[in-house]
Amino acid sequence: MAKKIPITLLAGYLGAGKTTLLNYILNNQKGYKVAVIVNDIGEVNVDATLISKEANITDTSSLVPLTNGCICCTLKTDLVQQIENLIATGKFDYILIEASGVCEPMPIASAIEQIESGYIDNVVSVVDAMRMATEFDQGNALLKKDMGEEDIESLLVQQIEFCNTLIINKVDLVNEDQLGKIRAVVKKLQPNARVIETTKCAVDLSQILGTKEFDFEKVYESAGWVAELNKADAEGYDEDEARGHHHHDDDDDDDHDEHEHHHDHDHEHEHDHEHEHEHDHEHEHHHEHEHDHD
Repeated sequence: MAKKIPITLLAGYLGAGKTTLLNYILNNQKGYKVAVIVNDIGEVNVDATLISKEANITDTSSLVPLTNGCICCTLKTDLVQQIENLIATGKFDYILIEASGVCEPMPIASAIEQIESGYIDNVVSVVDAMRMATEFDQGNALLKKDMGEEDIESLLVQQIEFCNTLIINKVDLVNEDQLGKIRAVVKKLQPNARVIETTKCAVDLSQILGTKEFDFEKVYESAGWVAELNKADAEGYDEDEARGHHHHDDDDDDDHDEHEHHHDHDHEHEHDHEHEHEHDHEHEHHHEHEHDHD
């Protein structure tokens, strides 16, 4: 049986540092023959020297732009096929995927889990500490109960909740009090993720590549809102109050300039897996965000 290829998914809002992290990984990783999948090479500005014919790592890295849309939406099927095709070439032993800033990681991970020749090694979400401090009340805006599903805060919550590694980037731009509050919010939203604090996404790559730490069910069930829901069920609280505004799976109509995500909070969770995930609290998630790409 052929060895399964590890896949790391990088998520996070626009400007948080995903591309910086991707470039850092490509510059510093050793030993892996890496294929990189991004939404659009023009959009994410992956360092051209890392993928040009003159680059030292040309032989071990490949960039695969998905230019027709967002991988979290209409291109999920294309993404799966692209990954399978890359693995089938036998040229790569690691795949990095950078999701669009307006994508949530859960539906992407759900699609990737269909792939028999690969497995998700790590889902890494990058958070911009500076924006958290200045635009989102040290992150407290992500905890409000009356959040609209189209709000940026709702998207940020999804990106924080569904990961097993969370990078708080740009910590040099906030003070210790602000950072402490951001840490507390992140811990509440995703209590079990490995949290790494960075400047310019400089990170120990052993915490990003080859971790073998991602488990879909564990990540899903460890989200803060699920814990609240379990507590609510155990103690007889109102379920909707426990959940607040959270959660969703994708049911998207997409063009590259506009994302329409639909969220409901019914109690049935649907994955695109060939296998089924069973939860004590199943739920169907749809969400609605509209984003314009620059």
